[in-house]
Amino acid sequence: MSTARIFAILGVAAAAWGLVPPSPAALAQVVVARVNGAAITQDALDRRHQDVLRERQINVARLQHPAKARELRREAFDRLLLEELFWQQARAQGLVVDEATLDRAIAETAAQYRTREAFERQLARQGLTEAGYREHARRLLSAERYAESVARGGAQVSDADVEAFYRANPQLFSQPERLRLRRIAVAKGPAAAAGSAPPRERIEALRAELVAGADFDRLARGSSDDPTRQWGGALDPVTVDELDSGMRGAVEGLAPGGLSPVVETESAYYVVRLDARVPAGSVPLEQARAGIREQLAEARAREAIERKVSELRDAARVEMLVPL
Repeated sequence: MSTARIFAILGVAAAAWGLVPPSPAALAQVVVARVNGAAITQDALDRRHQDVLRERQINVARLQHPAKARELRREAFDRLLLEELFWQQARAQGLVVDEATLDRAIAETAAQYRTREAFERQLARQGLTEAGYREHARRLLSAERYAESVARGGAQVSDADVEAFYRANPQLFSQPERLRLRRIAVAKGPAAAAGSAPPRERIEALRAELVAGADFDRLARGSSDDPTRQWGGALDPVTVDELDSGMRGAVEGLAPGGLSPVVETESAYYVVRLDARVPAGSVPLEQARAGIREQLAEARAREAIERKVSELRDAARVEMLVPL
């Protein structure tokens, strides 16, 4: 699981080092809390609050409910708390990113600007030095590395786990009957301008050719207005319930090889052939194995991180110096 997915699980923006960090002057501002002795400043909280508002597409000037405003402020603080706790763990466990990794990350961020000078001007506008920006990037990349290590440790899935999940959830692997269909379309309106006859007459003529034994693949490629023409009119296998009502009524009584009457929709006329009915059944274990493993690994990684967050928060000494 990528660190982007890991931090998304917890509501923390992935690669947050790309955001503008607190300026050096801001570090001397009011300290709103201490986490195991480390300061969280008002400036940092305000910036994280703005991140939350942007993600929720909320204009703070229109935020009329005090309870909702406090909730969003608390969410911003929780993000800062999490980042700080993970940074502290990264330092304790020797997971601080090395200089080469940091160089690459900062270069990727700088590459989003037209020139290096434009990137430096943006930092200057925020009252930042490159050194201060570098330290902020180091903290958050290291926090992500720690989160990844927790996720990796919790995401172990054995073959027995996969097989047990498959046996316990047969409903997830059952497949209803599916239909293999081909269709030819004649569009109504402007798309029909190139035709020498009205759309209804054209589709009837094409259907007559098919009844007389014309090759469906050739006719679809040469005459259909449907995007499926490049595949000889072939559609992906579908269930009856996935078809629109007009198409469903036209094909549900057909035997394999059968041709539908003309089907009219708002935009086109269709003729459809049923190539085959794929019987209902179950997805074999071997076909489902990779998907089950990925699903279990992601769920276990999520659980591992959530447990670790709870553990770290319970053990942390959090001093709130200013009410949120």
